[in-house]
Amino acid sequence: MSDAEKSEKIELNEIMLAMDVVDTLRHQQSLVDRELGTDDHDQALIAKVRKIYADQGLEVSDDVVAAGVKALREERFSYNPPKKSLQLTLAHLYIHRGRWAKRGALLLATLVVVYMVFQFAVIAPQKRSRQKAAQAINLRIDRQQDQISVAKERLARLNQSLIKAKEAGLHKASAASTGLFDQIERDIAVAREKVQALEKLGIKTRVDGNQLAANGAAVTARLDERKELISALNVHLDNAEKTGKSLAELKILPEKLIDQRDRILSEAQQNDGRRQAETLYNDAMTALGRGDVAAAQNGYELLQQLYDQLVQEYQLRIVSREGVRSGIWRVPPNNPNARNYYVIVEAVTADGKNLAVPVTSEEDGKTHTVKQWGLRVKASVFEQIKRDKEDDGIINNNVFGQKKRGYLQPRYLIPTTGGAITQW
Repeated sequence: MSDAEKSEKIELNEIMLAMDVVDTLRHQQSLVDRELGTDDHDQALIAKVRKIYADQGLEVSDDVVAAGVKALREERFSYNPPKKSLQLTLAHLYIHRGRWAKRGALLLATLVVVYMVFQFAVIAPQKRSRQKAAQAINLRIDRQQDQISVAKERLARLNQSLIKAKEAGLHKASAASTGLFDQIERDIAVAREKVQALEKLGIKTRVDGNQLAANGAAVTARLDERKELISALNVHLDNAEKTGKSLAELKILPEKLIDQRDRILSEAQQNDGRRQAETLYNDAMTALGRGDVAAAQNGYELLQQLYDQLVQEYQLRIVSREGVRSGIWRVPPNNPNARNYYVIVEAVTADGKNLAVPVTSEEDGKTHTVKQWGLRVKASVFEQIKRDKEDDGIINNNVFGQKKRGYLQPRYLIPTTGGAITQW
């Protein structure tokens, strides 16, 4: 080995020993804290370090120990990390890019999952709800538009009818027709105002979910307002149409009443029928004079019923079928010790059909149209008919009376007071 190589090896060994001294001193932190820092104690520290090595069987020169102490004081072999900076941060990120990439991927996946869950669990149901609400709103809009269109057509027809009625002079035909005509004009005028108000409350024919979310309350409020206007409009249109029919009836009803009265008079075989016809006719004409078409129409219907009753022909028979009562008795409420006896009868035509006949009950005074009713008889008559049915299950003499054309009531073949009941 050359002298130069030996010199380099010695120098390297000394450096290594100095570094070892520094390392030993770092591990003896309490010793360093106590002795290091003042020149007076350097020699004592050197001696203690030499002793530490001697105890380990190592011989270290004072120069090496002194160099180690000096190096420790100067922090020559200490690592001082660089100060934080952007470049340092970027360098760390680059060095640990694999780890950060995994964390970033995990975070991104988590965010995607959260986003999807939020979309399906919150956004999608809200969107469907808005779409469903929008469909309901659009349906209401369409229905209202249809109702408004129909109402406008009705109003146009009424206006046209009003013009024709004026041209025909119906508004001056009588005091009653004038009053009805004025009522029609009032209802039409109000209906026209309602249509104008609806036109001012215009609304889009289609509403989507976003518009509903932004203006849902306003749209609903406007639809509700339009609903009330449409309802009021239809009420006035109904009134105008009803009054228009009454006005038309006012023109033709007098002739119809005369015709129906004359038909009854020609059929009636008794004064009772004739008197009823005249009374009904006079009442109906009086109603027409005051413009009460409904009452006059009711009088015409009563005349029709009277005529139908006159022309009916049927045989009044006692009901005699298995499982059906032929008679019944009642205890009158004002005399609990007495009994009222009734025979159950029905009206049968010549071709065997059962007729529904208007019958007035003596129990409540109300007239009911029935196919069977009870006629009041004496107890002896009731018992006789009872024995006849109990004999063989058949009532042999089952004809109670005969109703002929031109008469209001049948001619009874079995004695009766004429009192009747319609329920039992």
